Amino acid sequence: MAHIHINLSKIQYNANVLRQLLATHHIQFTPVIKCIAGDPEIIRALNQLGFTHFAEARLENIEKAKEVEAANTFTLIRAPHLQELKQVVLNTTMSIQTELTTIRQLNDVAKSLNLKHPIMLMVDWKNAREGVLTYDIVEYVQEILHLSHICLRSIAFNFMCFNEIPPSESDIEMINRFVTSVEKETSYRFGIFSGGNSSMLPQMMYNDLGRVNDLRIGESLFRGVDTTSNVPIPSLYQDAITLETRIIEIKPRIEVNSGRQYLQAIVDIGKLDTEVKDIYPLGHDVDVLGATSDHLMLDLKNHDQYQVGDTITFRLGYNALAQTMYINQMEKIYQNDKAIDLLNKHFNVCELNKARK
Repeated sequence: MAHIHINLSKIQYNANVLRQLLATHHIQFTPVIKCIAGDPEIIRALNQLGFTHFAEARLENIEKAKEVEAANTFTLIRAPHLQELKQVVLNTTMSIQTELTTIRQLNDVAKSLNLKHPIMLMVDWKNAREGVLTYDIVEYVQEILHLSHICLRSIAFNFMCFNEIPPSESDIEMINRFVTSVEKETSYRFGIFSGGNSSMLPQMMYNDLGRVNDLRIGESLFRGVDTTSNVPIPSLYQDAITLETRIIEIKPRIEVNSGRQYLQAIVDIGKLDTEVKDIYPLGHDVDVLGATSDHLMLDLKNHDQYQVGDTITFRLGYNALAQTMYINQMEKIYQNDKAIDLLNKHFNVCELNKARK
């Protein structure tokens, strides 16, 4: 039966590497967990490393994650609709906001609950998804500072979520100048300057990010890739989460149009289970031909060693990973690797020694 294979040790290792890497640049690593659908075992594994604050886009996942550990805190990274504002105040420690109308109502809700709610202002730089327009930001800040139950904690930027344009060295210089200019004009200094997501990692490696002190990392954590190029990051695991399928049929086929003969296998997943255009055979010299709702067809390239019942493993792109993790009917099998656990233990000892110094 097809299932998701989750190596918790590899996820922990990736998290350790990223945390250490960002720490050398004096940047806070905020794990983004929206693509794992609030999976409690993964969150528990990250808790074991000392991570207690996460970024998540869905309130229902936040509620699930709080059941794992009540001390977990969350930044909501999708702007909420008006009916969710009470949940936002009660269940998150910060939320991304982009609309003054929503922020005003959020203030009213927080006031009714006698709570103050911190927010992160997302700026639309060149992503064209959500965000305050650059020429409106000063007006936003000035009004927010007069709201009694809203705390303006952070300013944030996004790259490559909608427009596939990676951040450049010029972007880094410009967003730093922009934030400094906004602070000067409003006489308010942001505590958190969240400079982007996984796509900012290559720039961090080779350039000074200036005042950026937080990055929201999800895809590189769970997939181990440079999201600007989809190239593996050498120090990370790319197979921490994989999709394992079973062959349910093998038959010789003839391609109708060309007359080409080939050996076809069918495995037990389809379009209902994952984004089939975003999965890649791992360790198998086969090609994905296409899929229907419940079947995925493979060209075995005339390799005759395969038999019905054999396992074909797939590496998952981000869309496939997210879709598959949200399928409740898909079984999840978890693994811990003793050798990798030893490496993780060494990471934790090193971090403890640094803290003691």
